[in-house]
Amino acid sequence: MVRAGEPVGVRRLQRALGLSSPSVAAYHLSKLVEMGLVEKDRHGDYRLKEVVQVGALRSFVRISGLMLPRFIFYAAYFATLLAIYIIVYQASLNVDAAFALALGFGGLAFSAYEALRAWRAKPI
Repeated sequence: MVRAGEPVGVRRLQRALGLSSPSVAAYHLSKLVEMGLVEKDRHGDYRLKEVVQVGALRSFVRISGLMLPRFIFYAAYFATLLAIYIIVYQASLNVDAAFALALGFGGLAFSAYEALRAWRAKPI
C-alpha cells in the first residue's frame, strides 16, 4: 500500500506480498484495520490511514528469509580477527599483544551483546 500510493484490493495485496491466498491477505488487513492503520473504503479497497516506521527493524538484515541483527557481522569480524591474531602471534604475548587482545575481545563482547539485545527486541 505504501509503494502503490493508492487504495489496493485484497487480491492485489496478496499477489504483491506473495501470500498463499487472498484469505491470508484479508486476515492481515483486518488486523491492520483493528489497529487503526488501514481503513476500508466503500469499494472494498484498503487505504493507509497512518504510516508507521518500525525503527527496530532498521538494525536487521534479511538474508534468504532470515532476519539477522547487523551487529552479528561485526561480532563475526572481531571473532575472525581474534582467531587469526591468536594463531599467528601465539608465541609472542607481551604488553602490545595483551593490548591488542583486549581491544579485540572488547569489540567482540560489545558486538555480541548488541546483536543479542537487538535479537531479543525483534518485533517479529
